[in-house]
Amino acid sequence: MARLDEQELAVAGVYARALLALASDRAEADQIEGELAELAGLLVGNPELESYLSSPLVDEEARTATLEKAFRTRANELVVNTLQVMHGKGRLRLLRALAEAYRLENEHRRGEVDVEVTTAVELSDELRRRLAVTASRYAGRTARLIEKVDAELLGGLVLKIGDRKIDSSLARQIHDAREGLFERASQELHGEKSYFDN
Repeated sequence: MARLDEQELAVAGVYARALLALASDRAEADQIEGELAELAGLLVGNPELESYLSSPLVDEEARTATLEKAFRTRANELVVNTLQVMHGKGRLRLLRALAEAYRLENEHRRGEVDVEVTTAVELSDELRRRLAVTASRYAGRTARLIEKVDAELLGGLVLKIGDRKIDSSLARQIHDAREGLFERASQELHGEKSYFDN
């Protein structure tokens, strides 16, 4: 699935926080997270449905009726009401962003955080456990590891916790060293002590 736009996530976050507040009052926060994840999966698998829900060419009343018929008896009423509010504001194109924003907000409520781990090879069980413990300590919340393998990474690993990136890869160190040497050579060439001085 394509990465969601940060601006879309920010706008969807407004709806997600309102929905989560209502869902938490009813002790339905996790259930609604599951329903939104299913809805997002449905949209990914049915681009025609996503297009129908978000197209400005579709009659508004017809779309309102479709939302009621398709979801009112199948989904939590808070989800359906949120869809109708978003429809009224012309923001149904943000449904997948809503699902992701809600997941992140609910994760935060539970004291959890996503931690992206990129390594050159798959993690062993022991290293996975140690990374989860270390990342949890660093973030102050329970880390949920999202693992990625990048064969181009020469060694080490890259951790991303929210907006913070912790990079210990050999490739990054080589790049930084190369940049440092280039900068030093440039200073020497333009300073009093040129490499070409005798």
